[in-house]
Parts: sequence; C-alpha cells; structure tokens
Amino acid sequence: MFYVVWNVLCLLDLSAAFGCVDHDLLLHRLQLSFGLRGVALEWIRSYLTDCTQQIAYGSRLSTSCPLPFGVPQLVLGPLLYTLYTADLTYVVERHGIRLHQYADDSQVYISVPVSDVATATQRLAVCVSSINDWMSASRLRLNPTKTEVVWLGASQQVSHQH
Repeated sequence: MFYVVWNVLCLLDLSAAFGCVDHDLLLHRLQLSFGLRGVALEWIRSYLTDCTQQIAYGSRLSTSCPLPFGVPQLVLGPLLYTLYTADLTYVVERHGIRLHQYADDSQVYISVPVSDVATATQRLAVCVSSINDWMSASRLRLNPTKTEVVWLGASQQVSHQH
C-alpha cells in the first residue's frame, strides 16, 4: 500500500545564540547532566571567567567590558553550546517530534500521512511554543521573524493544500 506523506520542517532561528549562553547555568548543567566535577569543571569555569570584550575602530580601542554571558564561536564554544542546549531534545521528544541540531542551527520536523496534517500542524505549534519557553528559561532568544516552517510533499499535494 502506498501512503502519501507530508513532512513539516521548522527551521528555528536564534538571536546571538553563542553570545547568550549563561555561564552559571552552563556550569550547573555540565555538573548535573554530564557529571563534570573537580578539575574538569574548574578548567571550564576558568575558561569562562574574566572574559572581556573590546572594540577596535581604526587605531582607537574602547574600554574593556566584562562578558558574563556567551562562549566564543571558535574551538570549544560550539561544544559548550551543544552541551548547554542538550536538554532541548527532551522538550521536543515530549511532543513526538524530531530534533536535529548542529551547533546553534536547530530544526524540528515531523512526517505524517496526509490525513494527519491538521493534527501534526497543531503538535508542531505546541512544540515550538514549548521550545520558546525552554529557550527563554535558558536565556536564549528564539527569533520568530526568522523562524520558518517548510511543507515538504509531492508537488500535487503542496499545490492543493494552499
């Protein structure tokens, strides 16, 4: 038997994801979720502590400002960000939807028979709302103006659906 399947993909856009990582919350999650303790946890704490930023414009430098949030986008930053957002998997799984992440790029998606499109749409909307709540609690910002939903199906179904 042949089933016509719709795939609904939501591309989540985060505003300044790496720059919003809360150091204290990251360290807490590394300890609680991944069991980091002792020297390993202190090494990461020292990596994050006393970070500053300064702007160079021409030959002029601004004053140095402390950075209590954020991880660098080089070397260790993507790994720390991935660990920081690892619990997002559980948020998405509660809705029976799948999650794909690569560093700060996240997509949620669901595949359903055509007869279940309305239910899938509702589930996806509720899931994205839960993701937004989790992100807010994690000091991350989902950008609704750049988050996109893509319907994937046979061209005949896509043209008839809208």
